[in-house]
Amino acid sequence: MSKALGVIYLALGRPYLAMALLSAKSMVNNNPDIPLTIVTNVSNEPPQVDFFRRGFDDWIHVDVDVSANRHLKTNILTYSKYDKTIFIDCDTIVMGDLSVASFILDYFDVCVRLNRYPQRRRGKGDVNVLGGLSIEALPHWNSGVMLIKNSDPAKEFFESWNAKFAELDNKYDQVALVPAIFETGARVLSLEDRWNATDPGIGRNRWRQETIVYHYATNICDNLFRRVMECDRLISTNEHGVNPTQLFLKGKRRLKRSQMSTIRFLAINIMWRFSSPVKI
Repeated sequence: MSKALGVIYLALGRPYLAMALLSAKSMVNNNPDIPLTIVTNVSNEPPQVDFFRRGFDDWIHVDVDVSANRHLKTNILTYSKYDKTIFIDCDTIVMGDLSVASFILDYFDVCVRLNRYPQRRRGKGDVNVLGGLSIEALPHWNSGVMLIKNSDPAKEFFESWNAKFAELDNKYDQVALVPAIFETGARVLSLEDRWNATDPGIGRNRWRQETIVYHYATNICDNLFRRVMECDRLISTNEHGVNPTQLFLKGKRRLKRSQMSTIRFLAINIMWRFSSPVKI
């Protein structure tokens, strides 16, 4: 089994590690020949699970605070030993074959999903870049899944992204991603939704057939909630009291509520109880 292509997760904090473990399980189930790396500040050793293959996969412990997440993400190539890397956010489920990424990266240095609509969210869309243009006025990309070649242009791209993230001092790494893409000399490909997909609600049959990575973000149905908590119980920590992962997931649901009308949220809440977009 070759390590020319590999997947990397950045999981700072227990909730993110729990989600990363679930995503890693789905990745291995669908891509048994592709190795993975988990970078985390939670535990020095991986849990005893069959989907983490010792000697084939890698576990990297970093002594940093959770607040360093975006800094490490914009430096993620530092932690990859693969010739071609697939970075995947923790709040994801891998549903398809990732191997075509190797072919794509024969032609491009960095691949990332282009958003369909302008970014109008406060704190993102109203930020000015590139001499005064707002993010809302420009194309915008989602960094939840990235295909990356270990090339000099890609390394320069990540150096630029990291520098712009520090310069803009914005908590969202995707704001700094826009000028990094515009100014880079790397060959950048905009990926389709299937590489970084949200739940369509309606028309899931075709969606399930086409989706490679499902990025659930705040759309946490009851089944997904339970599965993440099952992975959380695998993590050995010294924490006591209220479970931080449970609080985190409930907070994500509250955020979902704040983003839409009461009627729409009630409909989604009912769907969460009885329906799951993926089998986990």
